[in-house]
Amino acid sequence: MQTLMTLLIFTFAYGLLFLSFFPEKSRSKISKITVTAKKAMHRDDLAWPFFLSFLGGYIVASLIVYLIRDSI
Repeated sequence: MQTLMTLLIFTFAYGLLFLSFFPEKSRSKISKITVTAKKAMHRDDLAWPFFLSFLGGYIVASLIVYLIRDSI
């Protein structure tokens, strides 16, 4: 139970850390979608940074938890 809670807390913390690396202005410059299509797809545009940041957070958190559990 403690390992699961540690994994969840670390995943959330690292996910938020990685999410802070996605600025809104640079994503809008990279995107080649027109303004009207961008307004219609704004929710889908925000899904990828959340997914990638929490996936990276989960990977880092699982590595940290594995190293902590291995050293005990």
